[in-house]
Amino acid sequence: MRTLLTRLLLVVAGLPALLSQAQTVDICDRTAQVRDAILQVLEADDCAAVDSAEMAGVETLDLRSKRIDGLARGDFDGLTDLRNLTLRENQLTGLPEDVFEGLTSLQNLILDKNQFTSLPAGLFDGLASLQGLGLGGNQLTGLPGGVFDRLTSLRQLYLHDNHFTTLPDGVFNGLTGLQTLSLIENQLTALPDGVFDGLTSLQELVLAENQLTSLAAGVFDGLASLQDMDLGGNQLTTFPDGMFDGLTSLERLWLNDNQLTALPDSLFDGLTSLQILSLGENQLAALPAGVFDNLTGLQHLRLHRNQLAALPAGVFDSLTSLLELWLHGNRLTSLPEGVFNSLTSLALLDLTLLLQVFCETMRRERRD
Repeated sequence: MRTLLTRLLLVVAGLPALLSQAQTVDICDRTAQVRDAILQVLEADDCAAVDSAEMAGVETLDLRSKRIDGLARGDFDGLTDLRNLTLRENQLTGLPEDVFEGLTSLQNLILDKNQFTSLPAGLFDGLASLQGLGLGGNQLTGLPGGVFDRLTSLRQLYLHDNHFTTLPDGVFNGLTGLQTLSLIENQLTALPDGVFDGLTSLQELVLAENQLTSLAAGVFDGLASLQDMDLGGNQLTTFPDGMFDGLTSLERLWLNDNQLTALPDSLFDGLTSLQILSLGENQLAALPAGVFDNLTGLQHLRLHRNQLAALPAGVFDSLTSLLELWLHGNRLTSLPEGVFNSLTSLALLDLTLLLQVFCETMRRERRD
């Protein structure tokens, strides 16, 4: 009798779990493209009777290029284990502030190539597991203060190809795990002091194709993990002394396609890990004699399409690891004796224009 009673009690105790497993939910009223995508993932036909347990197990929802022009609160309810949500290449101009509420497992959210002009301040609140956020290719002109404050797990943030002219103070505060930040192809004219403070894990910073004319000394202070920085395609004319001090992990520095006319003597002194330095397509008329002295690990140096008419003697003497040197498109008509003697690892030397001048000179001499 006692055994039978025990069994009955166990059955009764297990009823809630059995009932919850058997629950169905109606998703018919959700945005049509969202509803259809969920049904497709679940291989279900009836939007009025979707198994809630199966919905909770959905990990990826791809809604790219579905012509979605709006989303509603509750569209993603029940997708508690969703890890990847793609909404790129739609026609979204705005979102309800709580549209992503409950997506506590979400790791990647792709909102690229829509038509957003602004974002609600609390849009990403609750996405504590988010690691990748794509907002590129929109029409954003600004960001609400604190919009990223709760994204403590974020690793990649893509804000490229928008219409930003400036960034709010402290907009990246708290993103201590951020590794990649892309702001390429915006309209930034200046960077606020301390805008990158606290980004101690940042490895890649892309600021290319903006309208930066100058940078404040210390704006990159604290970025000790940075490996790749792209400042190409701006309107920079010079740098303050010590601009890159402390960037001891930096391996790639892109300064090409600016309006640089001169370089401070010690600009690169602390970049002991640097492997690629691109200074091409500027307006450099001269190089300080020791500007490359501490770049003993440099492998690629691009000085093409500047206004260099001469090179200082010994300017490349420390570059014993250099593999490629681009000097074409300058005004060089002669070179210091032995200027390349220390480049024992050199595999490519591009002196196209100088060779053309040399050949033309030889042809004239032969005619004479």
